[in-house]
Amino acid sequence: MSAAPAAPAPPEAIPAALAAEIGTVIAEAKASGRTRFLAWVESLPSLAAADGLRAFAWAGSRDRSIWERVDAGELFVAWGSVDEIEREGGDRFTAVRAWHRELATRLRIAGAARPEGAPICLGGFGFDATASADPDWKSFPAACFRLPEGLVERVDGVARAVVFARIDPAANAAGIAEAFARRLADVRAAVCFRAPGALGAQGRGDGDPAGEGPEYRVRADRSHARFLEQVEHALAEIASGRLAKLVLARSLAVDHDDAYDVPGFLVRLRALYPSCTLVAVGRGRDTFLAATPESLVRVRGRRFETAALAGSTARGRTPEEDAELAQALFASAKERAEHAHVVDAMRAVLAPRAARLEVARAPSLRRLFGIQHLETSIEGELAPAPPGTTSGDAAGEILSLVEALHPTPAVAGAPAPSAAEWLRLHEGLERGWYAAPIGWLDAEGGGAFCVGLRSALIRNGLAPVGQSGASRARLFAGVGIVAGSDPEQELVETRIKLRALLAPLTEI
Repeated sequence: MSAAPAAPAPPEAIPAALAAEIGTVIAEAKASGRTRFLAWVESLPSLAAADGLRAFAWAGSRDRSIWERVDAGELFVAWGSVDEIEREGGDRFTAVRAWHRELATRLRIAGAARPEGAPICLGGFGFDATASADPDWKSFPAACFRLPEGLVERVDGVARAVVFARIDPAANAAGIAEAFARRLADVRAAVCFRAPGALGAQGRGDGDPAGEGPEYRVRADRSHARFLEQVEHALAEIASGRLAKLVLARSLAVDHDDAYDVPGFLVRLRALYPSCTLVAVGRGRDTFLAATPESLVRVRGRRFETAALAGSTARGRTPEEDAELAQALFASAKERAEHAHVVDAMRAVLAPRAARLEVARAPSLRRLFGIQHLETSIEGELAPAPPGTTSGDAAGEILSLVEALHPTPAVAGAPAPSAAEWLRLHEGLERGWYAAPIGWLDAEGGGAFCVGLRSALIRNGLAPVGQSGASRARLFAGVGIVAGSDPEQELVETRIKLRALLAPLTEI
């Protein structure tokens, strides 16, 4: 009796343990007749912030994401797509939840240990349930999440790389091994990538050799007079009792005669706003990014945390003026009322879903570059899943929380249905992913979502370099309007918030 032919040797580029895992998952796929997914985890010696930004730059026009909480030492950068979902309509949260749950049941994670609370899929939702009709938002549907090909991370001070592959029932070990070998090589290339110029360089820098400087053409989406009329209209609705609060946003379009250096812009935002979440999602030559101070919700195991952020004032030019402005913010009945609307709405959403809920008794001060806010921390523990649901289904829980919380009064108004209807009829702005939930889901069902504030949509490649409008950035800012709001002061607040992006974008 002749011996069975030996299995082909796996490529030398992959570890023997990974080759064994590939064989196991192929067997599972064939036995079940269904696609499986395999994630392989390897330790990295380190992952500095510059390494993460280099990896994001290396991804070029591939699907790509970066998420960094500087003060928490948390960094994720992902690229490519092994599996994904796009959806619009009222069932978009349900659809993403079902996709993620099915994905998690068919994903095997092997290799180095990875902690609970690290992403397997990343993406975001639009502000509205339907996709924006504005062509500027064509790359960003009402819901979009993906399982990446590669991901590098730093969590709890430990750096790792994770590479993913799709394994169909008809897959062969050699082909999957080659895919993993390529993706492991991608990791090395991504974290060692050196851009043509240093990260932080801005397009052509200080101009072309002929001596001309870069061109930036800035246009507001509406006149100041029109914005003031909208604030007056909102105040009339508040006085009538139809609204308690409204968040009115406006945008700036900034046309540039060169390509915007998105990684460089992220470098500058990171330096200016180290206590914010730095997030960017790129698709093709379009990128949505934010240095947002606002967390929507984070779930790890059964524990959740969030914060209410509303009520703002400028920073002072001296420590004494800064303290005076902060004191006035705390003393302002208008700002405290605006903040209370957000706290009350978030408490109403979270209380029925929580076994324990703790809301700070009074707001604290959140100081950022150019602006300071009132902030109330909220944390607790999720209640057990109701009878008849999957035990420990935290994946459903976090997206249920995201759906229930969005949009908060901090970004839309209150009551939420009336505010949303007013915005649809009167704001005149296609928000796209501005002020919407952006984040990630982990394999255990937890995850984290921020709100896309202090944000910009950047579109490169609209025309040849050197022509006006070769690229365009759209910057967004909103203000909360309550009884007692002064229209002129609300306009000033939008200017403060827009300057927070315009200055590091152009650096002229």
